[in-house]
Amino acid sequence: METFGFLIHPMDIDDVARKYRIAKKINPKVVASIVKRRRPLVWSEITGIKSITGKKAVGWFIAVPFLPHQFFDLEEEYVIEKIVKACEIGRKEGARIIGLGAFTAIPGGGGRMVSELSSVPITTGNTYTVVTAIEGTIEAAARMQINLATSTLAIVGATGSIGSACAHSLADKVGEIILIGRDEGRLTKLSNSIGTKNKQVTVSTSVASVRAADIIITVTGAAGSIIEPADIKSGAVVCDVARPRDVSEQVAKRRNDVLVIDGGIVKIPGNVRCDRDYGLPRGLALGCMAETMMLALEGRYENYTIGKDISLEKVDEMKHLADKHGFKLAGLRSFEKKLSDEHIAAILRNAKTKPSAMANS
Repeated sequence: METFGFLIHPMDIDDVARKYRIAKKINPKVVASIVKRRRPLVWSEITGIKSITGKKAVGWFIAVPFLPHQFFDLEEEYVIEKIVKACEIGRKEGARIIGLGAFTAIPGGGGRMVSELSSVPITTGNTYTVVTAIEGTIEAAARMQINLATSTLAIVGATGSIGSACAHSLADKVGEIILIGRDEGRLTKLSNSIGTKNKQVTVSTSVASVRAADIIITVTGAAGSIIEPADIKSGAVVCDVARPRDVSEQVAKRRNDVLVIDGGIVKIPGNVRCDRDYGLPRGLALGCMAETMMLALEGRYENYTIGKDISLEKVDEMKHLADKHGFKLAGLRSFEKKLSDEHIAAILRNAKTKPSAMANS
């Protein structure tokens, strides 16, 4: 039996209240102060993972008690120390590789410092997240009748590991690319590196630049939504890979002419069982979580996706491992709900008949 651990953390006060109901009755600042002092703990065991090769794996979710903003607001040394302690808890449970989920993958150079201090191998899972984001985006674009070859693609958070890998992977498949981020120097460097694949590359430090895009992939480390209903072109596809989400929930309520999909949601092979809520329906996983599972099933107990650069060779390898073990996209989902064919067809009709419409606005 192969083994793994995966680090999770509360995304908001509601997540904290799932374990401690009193949290909803206390001032959020007090809750945050209490949370940061808690120790990591085993949240749940996950069983029933069975590759189509016949290999099996069991894992443990390890909770790291920080809210999203605390990964940035607190001293990095303190944050990394708690993440490493969580890895050690996973090792004691029997995990032979640990995946860094959500914001636990950011401190210390994208997991690099954690990998140096941990006694068990580490992966951020971002390589397979790239694979699933690209596959989902291409499928969604086809469903919205967007011609990739002539489309404008905007990547928000372009200089991060996932954003830059998506840019390199899709550069020769789209007409134009808008690279959006906070550091213009790093954006320019990225633009130059993909210039041989696509000459129509522009950079921007303004999220408002997404308004020109037919396709948006957004994957920032923001602690809240940054893309609002007015920011999206009618008929556009938005793949939101970020957790917490980059796309405001108001988009779902006010824009019936754009297709927003959750990035990186996959079906786990086997009859998966987990006795605690980890934010997704039973049997589904985020791409980063699935990468950790696949490495365990392969017996690849080594540091894998670490740091801020993702090689396209590893992207190809993860595609191969997903096919080998039976991991696949769980259809298209939006704001944690499965999208039906009828719903997508209705969005396409709305985009065609109301090209500048904002539903219910």
